[in-house]
Amino acid sequence: MKADLRIFGTVLALGAGALALKPAGALASGYEFDGVGARAVARGGAVIADDPDWTAIYWNPANLTDAARQAGLELKAGKSYTHDGDSFDVNGTGGIFSKKNGDSSFFFGSAGAVAPLKDGSALGFGVYLPLLQGADFSDGRSLSPAFSGVDYKGSLGIAVANVSYARKLSDRLSGAVGLDLVYGALSSDLDLGYYLPGPTPDTLKRKLEGDGFGVEGVLGAKYKVSDRLSLGAVFRSGARVGIKGDAKASDVYLGSESTDFKFLLKQPPTSGVGAAWRYSRGLTFTCDFTQTWWRGFSDKTTYAQQGTLLYDTPNTFDWKNSWKLRAGALWNYSRDTDLMFGYAYDTPAIDARSLDFSTAVDVPMHRVSAAVSHRWGDVEGTLAGLGGYNTRTAGGVDYSLGGWYFLGELKYTF
Repeated sequence: MKADLRIFGTVLALGAGALALKPAGALASGYEFDGVGARAVARGGAVIADDPDWTAIYWNPANLTDAARQAGLELKAGKSYTHDGDSFDVNGTGGIFSKKNGDSSFFFGSAGAVAPLKDGSALGFGVYLPLLQGADFSDGRSLSPAFSGVDYKGSLGIAVANVSYARKLSDRLSGAVGLDLVYGALSSDLDLGYYLPGPTPDTLKRKLEGDGFGVEGVLGAKYKVSDRLSLGAVFRSGARVGIKGDAKASDVYLGSESTDFKFLLKQPPTSGVGAAWRYSRGLTFTCDFTQTWWRGFSDKTTYAQQGTLLYDTPNTFDWKNSWKLRAGALWNYSRDTDLMFGYAYDTPAIDARSLDFSTAVDVPMHRVSAAVSHRWGDVEGTLAGLGGYNTRTAGGVDYSLGGWYFLGELKYTF
């Protein structure tokens, strides 16, 4: 009987390991990010060649050479909705629970500043969150007689602090370098109920908490072909964030275990090119093409002391690189009021085996956005909104992802 319990406990541990380190999907496709700044996001994020304000620290730091001395703050709040036709997967067994729909609310922001220097150069500073995703899944209606229910809460967040230096290399060409300090934090709490060896349910409990730091480099360039046309390019090197923390697991039959764990979060490199065309004095069109180099993203986990419930797990991901098309328009409606519109489309990165409530519901995402911005002297306020939705069928299972959020941004020029 003890041998049977250990075998079943190992199966549960494998399932728990798969659940514990994989946050649920939010509005972004996979782990993709819509960007920084209400004005920029409202233009579909198509601002690599046209973003002369503090948010250039994210989009293309070369644009800082055209920015005024200013500081800005952006806040966003919204909700996402997910559907997984196979429900919550445990150890590759398929959907053994009834719940197929989920939702998640979020609230976070970004801030930054620009300081122009002599000789056409500038410094930029800022903090933002490229990833803030979480799961909150509970279901007591198991479709398998072996399980009685699941209660899982998990989150994975990344915060970035940036410093950038930009300089005009000629009348038409600007270049920039930047450095990102990347902080990653992971939290997971799982209760998985099961029946063994009799009708009385037991519960496998598993909890992980950890964090760590990494460093990322940024390069940017901007070239003014003419007074009406500009081209831009940006590259971020990605970062290897070594997350370390504490892991605990317990089960009535299998006992309890506690040890340290390590998890390497590979923030992917990104690259992008863009163009900005000033159609008329009051109307500008922009378009960008960006890529995120997800290949090699891993969920491998290593424990300091291995046991029955806590032991090393290999990488199970086979993600692919993704790309995104962005387009936007900026209309100077009046001297102090601007209107902005945008569209973005990106491709999925997560392989079919990893798609789940416990990882991320990743679909080819369509997004539309709009904003209005008004200036009161040295203060500018922007209110923007974004919505997205699409579906995907992978491995014979239907997935859908949609959501919305509002953004508010304040800038002060001095």
